[in-house]
Amino acid sequence: VGCLAVVQLVFASVIAHLSCADVTAAPKPHIVMMLADDLGWNNIGWRNTEVKTPHIDALMRGGLELQRHYTYKYCSPTRSSLMSGRLPLHVNQNNLCNDIQAPSGVDLRMTFLPAKLKQAGYATHMIGKSHLGARSRANLPINRGFDSHFGFLKGGEDHYNQHSSDAGRSVVDLWQDNGPALGRNGTYSTLLYSGEAVKVIDNHPADTPLFLYLPWHVTHNPLEAPAEVIVPVPNDPHGVRSHMNGMASMLDYGVNATVQALKSNGLWDNTLLIFSADNGGWITNNKLGGNNWPLRGGKVSSFEGGVRANAFVSGGFLPSNLSGTSTDKYVHVTDWYSTFCNLAGVSPADPQPGLPDIDSLDVWTALTTDTPSPRTEIPLGYCAPEANCDETPPPRNATYMLDAALISGKYKIVTGYQGGLGYYQGPQFPNASEPTTDPGCPQGCLFDIVNDPNETTDLKETQPDVFQNLMTRLHAIGATVYQTNYTGGHDNCIDRNVAYEQYHGFLGPECS
Repeated sequence: VGCLAVVQLVFASVIAHLSCADVTAAPKPHIVMMLADDLGWNNIGWRNTEVKTPHIDALMRGGLELQRHYTYKYCSPTRSSLMSGRLPLHVNQNNLCNDIQAPSGVDLRMTFLPAKLKQAGYATHMIGKSHLGARSRANLPINRGFDSHFGFLKGGEDHYNQHSSDAGRSVVDLWQDNGPALGRNGTYSTLLYSGEAVKVIDNHPADTPLFLYLPWHVTHNPLEAPAEVIVPVPNDPHGVRSHMNGMASMLDYGVNATVQALKSNGLWDNTLLIFSADNGGWITNNKLGGNNWPLRGGKVSSFEGGVRANAFVSGGFLPSNLSGTSTDKYVHVTDWYSTFCNLAGVSPADPQPGLPDIDSLDVWTALTTDTPSPRTEIPLGYCAPEANCDETPPPRNATYMLDAALISGKYKIVTGYQGGLGYYQGPQFPNASEPTTDPGCPQGCLFDIVNDPNETTDLKETQPDVFQNLMTRLHAIGATVYQTNYTGGHDNCIDRNVAYEQYHGFLGPECS
């Protein structure tokens, strides 16, 4: 009996040791987060056969399509939300950081996502568009948790020469780590950034978890693409769609080059790839190329065409049973903050005195099992005066609520003018016709976005109780708006002409 007990004890000890070893040895996923800039709902190949994006389409069809992935209605707030774990209305709702001296972006007291992942042993790299604030060196990605950063600081620039405008002067907006990327401009943006991504991946040790953030510049204007990918299409008198389609093809090239590098370096089987647009396509005029058909509206509006983003999950880390599936569970871009942190084994909590707590929710279990999403409510925005939202004023002879929007369950409430952009496009847009304007929701609209995803029918008159309850909830959320204007004491700003000379004609931080 004594011998049997010893054998049982030894066996139990071995099993326990193996179990602990298995848990300890479980590798953290490599995480690749890609944002496509201003990519409209109908500007992608899997929805529109006119657009040629075969590699992205294949990744989506072999992965998990996110049918209800939401962002802010334009650029910087979406990026600020992702990096901070806060909803845009709790971190930043404007693009004022297009002025390099503006304190907008992500509050310096908030912990950037890569800084969290570094606590879990990740190597962290950022390549592409920042648009997160660059007032001082403290704002730069390299000083907020990224081991390396190569890309541009503001919201848009020439795709070929990386020129932008700063206070009326043409400058090169291309930065590497702690200084201007001298001598590196002059290559088409997708080729420039995918080349850097391949280099980072080639030099990455396979036994170290990787976080690679790739916010591409395409398909943001200006509409520029190499001649070989610009294919004429019918009913396109200004060549706008053919150029936009060419930019989508260049996006496809960059995504594929990155994925192939992950595969050739043995990283893909343990990679979690998230692909998303940062907002809907831009439809302010017929020279921008955005198309969100059949959804209503576009960029700078909180109708579905402005905030419901093309998105999917791919990579070898995704459970194989989810290959080729889709989900309509709610996800907001801020939710990747908690999701990535928990997958990495680090707490996403970021309590900072006087600042909003994180809003991010871990959606991984919901996406990979039959459990519902913890995200049942999505405050899309609340343009209180202190937020300084980028807004087109409504007509002077009409009374409008401020621009705001909230999703709660199957219902969505939208208020305000929404830039006059709540109009519908067609499957071939832009075309020879001129865009129109839409009155928006002067006194608020109520939609059932599950049964009416294109927001055609305002229900506020037939369901007044639902409308009033959501209005009350919307204004309660609006009372919590926080807009980053914190400088961290970096208030000594040099003259822009001095900065121009100091950075040799490149853009860079101007305050210290």
